[in-house]
Amino acid sequence: MSYSPPRPTGQAERKVRVLTGFLAVAALVAALVALWQTQSTPLARRTYCWGAWTEGAGPFRDGGGERAAEESVPTRERPRGHCVVSWRGGRGAGAYEQRIEVRLGTGPSDVAGRREWVGGLFAGGDRALPGLLPGFTADGSGALVLPESCDVGGRPSVVTLTSSFTDAVDRGSHPGFPEDSPARTGELLVRAANRATETTRCSEAPSLRLRPEPLASSTPPAPDAPAGRCAIPGLGEDAAGEHLTDTVAGGAGDDLQSCAVAEGDDGRPAARFTMVGRPRIVALFDGLTGDSPPAPGWRGRGRMDAAGALLRAECDGRPTVFAMRVGPGRTHTRLDDPRRSFPAFVDAVAARIGCAPLHTG
Repeated sequence: MSYSPPRPTGQAERKVRVLTGFLAVAALVAALVALWQTQSTPLARRTYCWGAWTEGAGPFRDGGGERAAEESVPTRERPRGHCVVSWRGGRGAGAYEQRIEVRLGTGPSDVAGRREWVGGLFAGGDRALPGLLPGFTADGSGALVLPESCDVGGRPSVVTLTSSFTDAVDRGSHPGFPEDSPARTGELLVRAANRATETTRCSEAPSLRLRPEPLASSTPPAPDAPAGRCAIPGLGEDAAGEHLTDTVAGGAGDDLQSCAVAEGDDGRPAARFTMVGRPRIVALFDGLTGDSPPAPGWRGRGRMDAAGALLRAECDGRPTVFAMRVGPGRTHTRLDDPRRSFPAFVDAVAARIGCAPLHTG
């Protein structure tokens, strides 16, 4: 004799359906509450720029409201990304609007486009990151080259950061941050670079660490330093105007020196000069110098024309790149004529870092 449980009555079936519906609604409400708490409570703060920064840290350590963000997160399959964050900070006369943009990419593949892109990474007056990290910063920009294992198509992957703020006094736009701009740029850049390697899983090397001491500041020239703008003998003596300024930063180290020269009050550079000897930064210039010297009598490979000059040579056994780029504020004098100012720049820097002469005549 078989046994089967009694079938529920119609009233019992209705009770089961009501109870099931109630439990489903309760679960949905609980999920919505949990989601709201995740997005709004300080115990689970929102992250920005691929998870590089959280609320109350990174660029937001001084607070800030009305934040807006958009981003595309890099992945192993798609190792490029973009992030833009903006917010308001300060009060009264100290109020400001801040904007940060971070990018991960390799730049153009064609030679002409790549020369323009690499040249644009250097603002002029860039400071080398401490601890021999493969990067540099200026007041409103910075770049850091990722490890070789992160290269894509034979080109180094680079994390770049640009920032600007508008203050409440003159409503003008300024590069960087209201306070401690180069040091803060370096901190944010390193965190973004570490996060980029994590999301793309391109490197097993330890995370990059920025030394706690501040970035090196500009040092006054030595008494026997060459006279002239950017410590280049005679540079700027025949410039058209009297308001000629130059920006040299980072103490003109042995593995990175960057300088920009501008005329007038608008700050537009007439020319930018750069020397780099850190291997991963030098790798950015691979394939850009050609196979021949820039001109007769030169040692190394490179090019020279009206828009700028580029030279790659061995200095004491170390690959070193010298570059010049004419800017929008050019004076059409010796100052921004690559045929005249670039040799003087190379001579001055080579002598300072102990490099054998790179050209004759």
